[in-house]
Amino acid sequence: EADVTKQHIEYIRTKGKEAYGVLMMYHMANKEQLLEEALKIQSYGAQGVILMDSAGASVPKLVSDTIKCFVDHLNIRVGFHAHNNLGLAISNSLIAIESGATIIDGTIRGFGAGAGNCQLEVLAGLLSKLNIDTGLDLYKLMDASDNVVAKMMKVPQEITSMSLISGLAGVFSGFANNVKKAAIRFKVDPRDIFIELGRRKIVAGQEDFIVDVAIDIATKKAKDQSLSF
Repeated sequence: EADVTKQHIEYIRTKGKEAYGVLMMYHMANKEQLLEEALKIQSYGAQGVILMDSAGASVPKLVSDTIKCFVDHLNIRVGFHAHNNLGLAISNSLIAIESGATIIDGTIRGFGAGAGNCQLEVLAGLLSKLNIDTGLDLYKLMDASDNVVAKMMKVPQEITSMSLISGLAGVFSGFANNVKKAAIRFKVDPRDIFIELGRRKIVAGQEDFIVDVAIDIATKKAKDQSLSF
């Protein structure tokens, strides 16, 4: 629904500033639907559009196919924003670059929601190894990682079971805390909640459905148990 960005992008451009559009949870739509929205963003004057793998659900082929489609049909820059729920943030970012993306999001130490984002210093090192010039100072990124960010992060960024299942289900991993609470309250498996949220195509902002899903799972569980006696 790129329509909602129109007034904002146009306003920013009238002020002579750079403007970019993003398409979140892009794995939930096919590339033709995504392209339709991206063309709207382009028509509003944006200088680029970024595909956001908000749930960390992307596999390499999906990244490649979608980025290539955008590059072939848009006249503006194409970008990619990865999450590491399936352990693919670096490889998906590299594939996006190889497919024509010229904007890649990354964070030092992969700091970010769920299993984190594409780890910037690792990507920079990989691109250097592949002789792809980024203009980044790898040593300074490493220093920032070790001397600044490491001290700010209470725990290392990792792929937890909740991050993994949210990636497999294609659900925003920011739901994790609410899912855990609902699972405890209704005595169900939090992984089942994530899977069902994915089946129902629930997106960020629809947190209220978490309790509904937990209740439905608990009800079905109780019914199945009663039938087994």
